[in-house]
Amino acid sequence: MDKYALILAGGDEVGKSLIARYIKESDFVIGADKGAETAYKYNFKIDLVVGDFDSIDQDILKEFKSKIRRYPIEKDKTDLELAIDIIIEKKYNNIIILNALGSRLDHTMGNLFLLEKFKNINIKIIDNHSETFLVNEKEVVLKNKNNHILSIVPVSEFIQVKKLTGVKYPLVNKTVNRGSTLCISNIVNDKECLISISVGRAFIIITNNMEE
Repeated sequence: MDKYALILAGGDEVGKSLIARYIKESDFVIGADKGAETAYKYNFKIDLVVGDFDSIDQDILKEFKSKIRRYPIEKDKTDLELAIDIIIEKKYNNIIILNALGSRLDHTMGNLFLLEKFKNINIKIIDNHSETFLVNEKEVVLKNKNNHILSIVPVSEFIQVKKLTGVKYPLVNKTVNRGSTLCISNIVNDKECLISISVGRAFIIITNNMEE
């Protein structure tokens, strides 16, 4: 991946080693409200803290001083969406988001559908067990994902899977409607997996095989 920006969101915290890996390789790091607490706890670098700050510990917030960009509590966007807006303004086309999933189903779903809103930007949501991104009428090749679980979830009314190879259950020229579970829990069984969607948009979810 080319240079990317990293967002630490306010959902369930991923593991320290995972955060350290992506912070080390990132070019710019934003803490979205409570997500900044993660950076503070582990003494990780952070370039900007954004949000309405209704969930972050206020004593921790003070530690960031000049790096704070505050928004009103009553606003039309979540803190995560505001963070994405800022990164796009800075001309990044690749974004990694950590801590975006969790027990708040409304926030989790809202965060996932930001991938569709910003479909022309390469955004991945990553947690301890999986990574999720959107494919919008294009072809992608997954490398070194052998034995990972692959799910394709249509977001548009339907998708046309031109080709799906390198998996236990391959597809060719298959229409998959939104709501279908046809493409849930496939298994990558080759060193390269080709996903080609000629029509429509879908979430691609790659999950570690828990049985390994």
